[in-house]
Amino acid sequence: GSVAATATKAVFSVKGALIGIAGSLALRELGETIAEYQRRKAALETVTGSANSADKAFKGLKEFASTTPFQLQEVIGAFIKMKSMGLDPSMEALESYGNTASAMGKSLNQFIEAVADAATNEFERLKEFGIKARQQADTVTFTFQGVSTTVKKNADAITEYLQGIGRVQFAGAMEKWCG
Repeated sequence: GSVAATATKAVFSVKGALIGIAGSLALRELGETIAEYQRRKAALETVTGSANSADKAFKGLKEFASTTPFQLQEVIGAFIKMKSMGLDPSMEALESYGNTASAMGKSLNQFIEAVADAATNEFERLKEFGIKARQQADTVTFTFQGVSTTVKKNADAITEYLQGIGRVQFAGAMEKWCG
């Protein structure tokens, strides 16, 4: 047993221990990811009404996430939040909201929450996106980038206006973030 041989054995045992720790961390992370996936899948089933609908939604969301700067979990979360709040979770709506969020350097979830609030006539969060709202009796006037637009004071008209911003002013914003 030379000193060099003892040192080499020590290095290999430390290296082995580190590999073991890294492996167990990776497995735990994988386990958490699978558990999270199963929770999301169960939530998708709940909001879509069936396993078949959930599978279809998941497939579309996975494809959508692959073309955006957003992680799949965030996209699924946004879909679930929109669906459970009675908002249209179509790919067009998600794309529009994703464009606005990307253009403003915010998460998809932040904009979805602002839209969900606005659909119930709570407009405070829209200010983070530079959108001001003034309520009248049965209308809301939004001001964005110096342009004022008045819409009926109902969820459909409000969400349609907000989708328009992502489709028009910020069209293609997510693609720029994806490189």
